[in-house]
Amino acid sequence: MRSANSNWSRGAKALFLKDIRAELRSKVAVNAVGIFAFSSMLLLTIVTAVLRETKGFSARAFFEAYGIDKNVDFGLNAALSPAWDSAGKMGLLWVLLIFAAFAGLSHSFVHEEEAGTTTALRLAMPAEAVFAGKLLFNLVMIFTVALILTPAYILLTGMTAGNPLVFISLMVSGCIGLGGTATIIAALAAKARSTGALYGALGLPFMFVFITLLINASNTLYNPKAGAIEIVKNVGGVFAYGVAIIAISTVVFRVIWED
Repeated sequence: MRSANSNWSRGAKALFLKDIRAELRSKVAVNAVGIFAFSSMLLLTIVTAVLRETKGFSARAFFEAYGIDKNVDFGLNAALSPAWDSAGKMGLLWVLLIFAAFAGLSHSFVHEEEAGTTTALRLAMPAEAVFAGKLLFNLVMIFTVALILTPAYILLTGMTAGNPLVFISLMVSGCIGLGGTATIIAALAAKARSTGALYGALGLPFMFVFITLLINASNTLYNPKAGAIEIVKNVGGVFAYGVAIIAISTVVFRVIWED
């Protein structure tokens, strides 16, 4: 049993290091994820800035038309534009991360098919080791992107972090769920020899549930009246989703890989 576990872990580590070396040479995933994430973030910042200015002008015009004090606190504008409060910005951040992951992580299994190394991997290590190695690579990628993108997004959009411990827990839980989902969907897409529309179509049902959990957790993060039980339930729900998708994928992957 110890020998089997040792071989499993060595295989996963070897595959992870192989993917890291390949990525450092080609930089396919890094370029795809990075360019998509930062270009989308800049466009989103420009759009939301224009919307804030437009709505701000509308609020001022309304106050002046009805003779309300011009020195009134225009913080009411935030209430008139709820889509751009911190909870809304957090939701948009996750939309960026999800689409960035879909843009760059879809090739994690496809390049094995293209290089003709799939059969060699099947012979060299068990399916669980292959999944673990690919999952680890995708997790490193998505955590790296989130670590770089999130501070820049906060600076550009003015999003607040709320409770630091809850914020970090939510980001870590979300990245785990996103990495696990991207890995199993990439395996399915590679099996069908497709990386484009099929990858998005396969991921849509998973992402619908995932983004719903993230929105609930984001609302809890920025709700000053949220209790500890509500925080654990909603943020823990995101973490539970990630653990569940990885556990289920580990079982299902053998069928996908060896079929």
